[in-house]
Amino acid sequence: MEENAQPIEMKDTQYRELVKPYREEAYKALTELIAIDSVNDPKTVSKKAPFGNGVKKALDYVAQLGEKMGFHVDRCDGYVTELTYGEGNKTLDIYAHCDVVPVSPSDWHHDPFTLTKEGNVLYGRGTSDDKGPGLSCLFAVKALMDAKRMEGVRTRFLFGGDEERGSACLEHYFHVLKKGYPTYGISPDAEYPVIYGEKSIYAYEASYDMDLDVAPFTWGSALNIVIDKASCQLLSRLEEAKKLVQRFAEKHNGLQIQLDGDVVSVIGVPCHGSTPWNGKNAALYLLCFLGYLYDENKAREIFSQYLSGKGETFRGDFKDADFDCTSYNVGKVTYDGKTLNVYVNLRFPATIAKEDVIKNVALNTGAKVTLLGGSDGFVIDKDSPFVQTLLNAYREETGDETSKPLAIGGGTYARESKHSVAFGAQFVGREYRMHGNDEFFPLTDFYDNMQVYAHAIDNLVKLMKEEK
Repeated sequence: MEENAQPIEMKDTQYRELVKPYREEAYKALTELIAIDSVNDPKTVSKKAPFGNGVKKALDYVAQLGEKMGFHVDRCDGYVTELTYGEGNKTLDIYAHCDVVPVSPSDWHHDPFTLTKEGNVLYGRGTSDDKGPGLSCLFAVKALMDAKRMEGVRTRFLFGGDEERGSACLEHYFHVLKKGYPTYGISPDAEYPVIYGEKSIYAYEASYDMDLDVAPFTWGSALNIVIDKASCQLLSRLEEAKKLVQRFAEKHNGLQIQLDGDVVSVIGVPCHGSTPWNGKNAALYLLCFLGYLYDENKAREIFSQYLSGKGETFRGDFKDADFDCTSYNVGKVTYDGKTLNVYVNLRFPATIAKEDVIKNVALNTGAKVTLLGGSDGFVIDKDSPFVQTLLNAYREETGDETSKPLAIGGGTYARESKHSVAFGAQFVGREYRMHGNDEFFPLTDFYDNMQVYAHAIDNLVKLMKEEK
């Protein structure tokens, strides 16, 4: 399988030399952490495992690793593994996460929970989101600790257990345990050169009365993933369905749709919910098919309204000076025989009120809309010493002088804290299939990130000491 994994040409700096001795140990840790299936598991939730046994096992692993590395460890009621080092009246936070999104193993060419190396490519769920970047950053901090360059500030490295489902982990950390916010914080869970703004992210339910002669169904496993598989049992019109399948596939560029007995299925293309236009939503296409088969206009309208993922057809494509679009990802669809419920992951500019966005959806789609929850985005001054310190470290290690600070649709832990931004670990021009099948991370990117993070964190510590 061809991947964009050619090694990036990095600068030969003191930080490259500083982290080299830690590469082998970091790779071993990544192998062991990827082997832990840390998908949230409601069936095994308990007081000690608020996100299930798999996530607990991953958080426990990081706790044991942190103890060996010289950190003070706090398990934080099983919500977060906090690794603390140093003392001072200023605090540097680093946020990574151990939980991963669900997988469909049959759709992978590799075991998603075995770190598989092919050339320069590392395959496995969590390699790029966020176990690989988290460990790159952790071992960069370890290199700085051993070099006595972390003294004078208190560093908290937080590995959370619920980033993919809403960040209840940091909610508990900051608002139940009252841990307090940092002077500065970074999250190695996005893109370079630095993320100075993130969209507001909310979810809503759109309900429709609908008459489809099919058995009840549920499609989708997580709201922030484009649905890649959808199927349902037809209760009538089988002969019409046989003819429609072929015509429908031809009309939609060879869409993977088939009829097996009385079950119709569609195979789409999964991707991250922040960019639904990069995938192919199986649920939307199957809804459209059912709309034609059973003469249900509303099903076809839903397809048209959400297909682009940007809301243009219902005047929902909000923009501002920092964010160039709004996104709507249909991440779950249910039908009980009378009511169709469409669950949407919504991301929009941080300056716009959520009430206005939801009101627009209800007004222009004809659905009964219920806001389910979410979090507001943020924008930090991209010319601040904080952001510029990170940007300059990235540029000095990569030689990339042209890439500019970004405002993104993805949500990171930075939004759950204060004075925090996302920083790496996705290099410019890379695509790691985060949330998709055969997620990967180039081995050289894993090591190169250690170099960038060591430089950035070293300079942040200096900045914090200098600022009053």
